[in-house]
Amino acid sequence: MKAPILKGERITLRPLKLSDAPIFRRWFQDKEVCKYLMLQKAPSLASERKWIRDNLRAKDEYTWSFYNESNVLIGNCGLRLKPKDKLANFGIVIGEKREWGKGYAGDVIDAVGNYVFKKLKYQRFELVVFMGNKRALAVYKKAGLRLEGVRRRYHWNMVTKKFEDDGIMSILKEEWEKKLTIRNLKLKIQTVWTKNKNWR
Repeated sequence: MKAPILKGERITLRPLKLSDAPIFRRWFQDKEVCKYLMLQKAPSLASERKWIRDNLRAKDEYTWSFYNESNVLIGNCGLRLKPKDKLANFGIVIGEKREWGKGYAGDVIDAVGNYVFKKLKYQRFELVVFMGNKRALAVYKKAGLRLEGVRRRYHWNMVTKKFEDDGIMSILKEEWEKKLTIRNLKLKIQTVWTKNKNWR
């Protein structure tokens, strides 16, 4: 399905375009980018274009390219939906390494999570993560996801040349709403404190 345009605080998520294919292919030729992805072998340009066409036609799937404040394409992400179970499975990659560590992944999760829980009215948002990917684990935990369990030596990693554990993480609708309530309360307190500070 063609994904809707979503906006975060600093990023914009847009539907995939065939013109994105050469950029995706460049990312996936870098072993450091692919190290903790399920896709660990660089695709051909033709297969990348086919992947985009298939995603645009796929039922119960949304895939986005996302852009930073400078309108530079820096990554992509997607949802696989299970309407009957009101469940969304999420995946993300930031392909531009110079943009790593800048908080964009958390912004993407906030935008997509709000869409899942507020627009789709789903009850669960989940993902799978390589346990060796400490940076991703930290981002997901900060976003409010909980580690439910670990599948030991579940994947052969073509980059690290060893079997890797993966973990299943999730957040439920009521947990998401609680997170937003706490965040909004902190913002209100910060705003009041800043006003009082300036008044003094």
